[in-house]
Amino acid sequence: MTERSSRALLAAAVAAACAAFFLVYSFLPLTAPARFNSPDETSNAFFARLFAAKSVLWTVEPLNLVIKEGLVHPRSVKVVDNFLVPGGFLGLPVLYGTAAKVLGDRAIPFMTPLFAVGAALAWGILWSRRFGRRVGIAAGALLLVQPAWWYSASRTLQPNVLFAALAIFSACLFFVAPVRAAIERRKLEGLRLLRLTDAALAGMLLGLAVWVRMSEAYWIALGIIVLVVAARPKVPWARLAVFAATAAFTLVPLFIMHSAVYGDAFATGYGNGLAVPAGELPHGMGERLLGPLRPVLFPLGFAPRAALAHFWTYGIAFFGWWSALVACAGAAYLADKRLARKKWPRDAAVFGAFSLAVALWLALFYGSWNVQDNPDPAAVTIGSSYIRYWLPIAALSTLPVAWLVTRASERFAGRKRVLFAAAFIVCAAAASAADVFWSPGEGLLAVRSTLRRYDAVVARILALTPKNSLVVADSADKYIFPDRPVMTPLRAEENYAALAVIKRHAYIYYYGITFPQQDLDWLRGEKLPPLGLSIDPVEAFGEETLYKLPSTDPRDPQQVLQP
Repeated sequence: MTERSSRALLAAAVAAACAAFFLVYSFLPLTAPARFNSPDETSNAFFARLFAAKSVLWTVEPLNLVIKEGLVHPRSVKVVDNFLVPGGFLGLPVLYGTAAKVLGDRAIPFMTPLFAVGAALAWGILWSRRFGRRVGIAAGALLLVQPAWWYSASRTLQPNVLFAALAIFSACLFFVAPVRAAIERRKLEGLRLLRLTDAALAGMLLGLAVWVRMSEAYWIALGIIVLVVAARPKVPWARLAVFAATAAFTLVPLFIMHSAVYGDAFATGYGNGLAVPAGELPHGMGERLLGPLRPVLFPLGFAPRAALAHFWTYGIAFFGWWSALVACAGAAYLADKRLARKKWPRDAAVFGAFSLAVALWLALFYGSWNVQDNPDPAAVTIGSSYIRYWLPIAALSTLPVAWLVTRASERFAGRKRVLFAAAFIVCAAAASAADVFWSPGEGLLAVRSTLRRYDAVVARILALTPKNSLVVADSADKYIFPDRPVMTPLRAEENYAALAVIKRHAYIYYYGITFPQQDLDWLRGEKLPPLGLSIDPVEAFGEETLYKLPSTDPRDPQQVLQP
């Protein structure tokens, strides 16, 4: 087989793998209703569609104009000056909303799979340049099948894969520098200024990555510092300066948009700066050691022992077979005596320093935070926030495994070498598929079943409630919104007080776990009558029930305007 035909065959194989994994990553949008299993996904989908239609990231909920406290909104949506605005970061709604202006709203759930596949291609190209084509191809293929990457890419409205993909595109452009290489190869002296194009585009892409997840700016800055120190004295200062300048320039519109949406250039949907209130912040020795630096360096708290426990549970033990492969790769690398004769041990050392620094920071930064995103605090599931927070570590771990595959395949010759590497990756894909699809609780098959149930419930709720209805919920807001205005939760004193006003302007319903008779009697007899409300079951949905909270005040419109 000639070199030209082998390249054509390789290109066809890569294209087929990319197409296949695009479809695999699109499993939920292809097979499940357009509902979401997390509040963040619901918010991102809503505001991406809003940006596609109106080029804005805010909308008005009329009921908030009545009660003034801004209580009518789902989780992951914030109220600022009576406007509903994103409760997270702005990058995904803006980027996907912009793409939807051209491709249509239906393309929004398929954008993350597209970015995930493109990032795997760029990942392979990046490491092919540094460590050889075989290692690069293996790294790209392993990123496609890495279980944390696969699962995160399949939860298509979460921003973590989009962030990681933009960061990978940035690194590929900066280090591979295809425009610079083309100009120097063709000796185009008149276009010498364009040699910095790659660095400029890389800076813009990294700036967009920060748009998507502003909280990752910490480790990005740390990683760049480690690379600069490790690469001395061969730091390309001119390219680095252009890279930094364009990254900073790309962030200017983000700060302007933050001012417009949140009233503060450095605020996010989580609050001022990077403070995230949706979990429990630790207060221990780590807090006292850092003193006033803790809120600046670790806004989510600093608790090394808790971080170690969380990282072991979700970062190492959860995908134990993958962690074993990474450990074997590290041990084999250290034991390989032939590396001293190769030309890339320094690159490997730089990669190792960068990876260790990033992994340590991310483990402490997110692991110190006691995330509670599952109703069962003891549950350990693949849908945990920790797994997607540590997605950059999962991506970096593919390179040592790629080296291990390549090194082991050298025991074979000719086609057997290719077959061995292919068989290894197929086995890794099978193990990942088992984790991604059949993992208890939040595997993709379980999520699809859940989304189908949500869709049936919402269809029935819409049939049972008039359009001018508010649905109070505890966790169902993530799939009832935006079909009905929602408020969470029911059992909050400020919400009870607001319902006394809302009953004059909208019908009120509650959807949640079926009340025991004792609780129902308490609501009917003590809590709701002073508010001019009662409560009656409408329809049961398994362990949950839809209740109506009718007004008992004859002056309210609900007494004469029936649904």
